[in-house]
Amino acid sequence: MREAEQKLAVHGPFELPDLSQLEDVGSVAEASQQRLRATYYDTEDLRLARSGITLRYRSGEDTGPIWTVKLPVDGAVYTRDEISVEGSGSSVPREASDLVTAFVRSENLAPVTRIHTRRKRLNLLNGSGDVRTEVVDDEVSVVEGSRVVARFRELEVEDKGAGPEAVERVAAVLEGAGAVTGDSTPKAIRALGARANAPPDVVPPKKIGPHEPAGRAAVGSLASGTFRMVANDPGTRLGSEEAVHQMRVAARRMRSDLRTFGPLVDENWAQSLVTELKWIADRLGEVRDLDVMQARLRKAGGGMEEALDSLFASMDAKHDVAREHLLEGLRSNRFVSLLDRLVEATQNPVLTDTAAEQTCSEALPPLVKEAWRKLARRARSLRPGDPDDDFHRVRILAKRARYAGEAVAPSLGRKVGKKARTFAARCADVQDALGTLQDAVVSAGMVRHLAEDHQKDGPFNLALGRLLERQEHTTREAKQSFPKVWASLDKPKNLTWLEN
Repeated sequence: MREAEQKLAVHGPFELPDLSQLEDVGSVAEASQQRLRATYYDTEDLRLARSGITLRYRSGEDTGPIWTVKLPVDGAVYTRDEISVEGSGSSVPREASDLVTAFVRSENLAPVTRIHTRRKRLNLLNGSGDVRTEVVDDEVSVVEGSRVVARFRELEVEDKGAGPEAVERVAAVLEGAGAVTGDSTPKAIRALGARANAPPDVVPPKKIGPHEPAGRAAVGSLASGTFRMVANDPGTRLGSEEAVHQMRVAARRMRSDLRTFGPLVDENWAQSLVTELKWIADRLGEVRDLDVMQARLRKAGGGMEEALDSLFASMDAKHDVAREHLLEGLRSNRFVSLLDRLVEATQNPVLTDTAAEQTCSEALPPLVKEAWRKLARRARSLRPGDPDDDFHRVRILAKRARYAGEAVAPSLGRKVGKKARTFAARCADVQDALGTLQDAVVSAGMVRHLAEDHQKDGPFNLALGRLLERQEHTTREAKQSFPKVWASLDKPKNLTWLEN
């Protein structure tokens, strides 16, 4: 469930104003008061709190005691994903601890603070009597042992379907009555104090200038990838297709970046990370490839849905197996160890003494030039009649060149960085065009395999035949269009920056 709420602080005497006169509010109903008791769990160094995450066990809810994980939503100040899990209060349920694995890693979860809340609730109803907004007035006590060590009061305006503009209108009336717009910091993080507001273990890298050591660009690329992988881990475990995609991209980019920055990092150190990143990327890929293939074949099979039921049932079964294989990997000690090593790599990288100390403007363009050289050698000789595998190899090399350009661009200054980004964008065009070809080739292979297994099913095979024709047509079109897409990349104006 996605929770969207705005918090306001209350200082000194404060009385809730009349909210019944607000636009779209038909009436205001006071709900029963609650006395909530919550225990929050975290690591000793507050890894969850520092990432804006809370894990709690709370009693006093209308529905009874429950475990809750709250995860921040990227780019949304007042919105968090809220996942509730049943279980006793004696230990953290696996379903809850699983969702915070990427943040906790090899550390242990334990109680870090207890909060008692006396909650008053007002439901703002529309003309039909439906609750559209909830206003919560919380008197909060932070408890250590049997002592109350801190108290504060806050208001929450939660969207129950009225929309963000309605929430803003309610908040404005509360501010007019003396409340103060608060930040989105959860109660537990406020209760834990300054340590909980320290930076998380991995943060997006700061901008690196062209005259700074090139080794910092290598570390920055690892930090970006690690941050992306960790941020998308919970969504991947919950079954989000987009999270699986982003997590896979993170693993692939880090593998590619470690190769690109090869002269700047210790070879054995980098290779060991590449091996482990490939392992998890492969498991993510099993799920992601089936997601893409299903979407592709469902679109291509328009008008034949009923005849293709067996195809999609088979793909669903394969997807279930692939997802279990992925979850097995994500829950393994091997994955936790990889995460620990990636975080350590962003903090204590093993760089080479000489090359990594060169400036970014000196060291980085030649690294991309090497990726470009490998791509150009194969792509310039590619012809529409060449085997599918040759096109697939060029796609892989285009992706590596793209990733290399994107990895170095932020560290080359405005002018050269813009050229690097343009180069990467043209490489992405080649990658996308050949990606369509590869998807069609793989989809066609699956269709042929199913046709062999169902030779006596006439209507099914007829539909598969039509589906196969469409994939083969896409393959031919992609091969025919490749020279034009390649020509838009293979131009001197896209490549001059590589000689800097």
